[in-house]
Amino acid sequence: MDALQKDWTFTRQLTVDLLDACSQGDLDFALNSHCGPLWKQFRHMGRVHENYLSALKTGQVNFDPADGSYAGKASAKYLNSYFEKLEKYHITTFAGLGSGQVISWFGEDVSPCIHLCRLLAHETLHHGHLILYWRALGHRGLKSWANWGEGWAQLRHRPF
Repeated sequence: MDALQKDWTFTRQLTVDLLDACSQGDLDFALNSHCGPLWKQFRHMGRVHENYLSALKTGQVNFDPADGSYAGKASAKYLNSYFEKLEKYHITTFAGLGSGQVISWFGEDVSPCIHLCRLLAHETLHHGHLILYWRALGHRGLKSWANWGEGWAQLRHRPF
């Protein structure tokens, strides 16, 4: 579990690094009329994280967006505050886990370890979305993201 927590911290930091690199114009950018603005990707990632943490308390997953506590504006300041709050909640929630605890995933009982693996997979899935937005905006890759592809940090905008 410690290795997964370390991986989670690394992965969430990549999310925060990209958020920190965004201008307000970047956050307001939408790929097309069928995709929401970039800031909503970050909000979604936070809300799902919150859902995963709630499941550790209740013993059952619930991915209802209405259960999220984010009420901030479309800005990096508010999103960063939300992520910071979630990280504190994450640390205390995982520290308080009991042995033998299970989380019900729509009738499938999984361990907190599997639950965290699924959270990590969700965050990583959205990294792909973030990269699409970032590249469409014409930005270069971030140094902290270099592990996600040979030379991604040095990429210049060019067609896929």
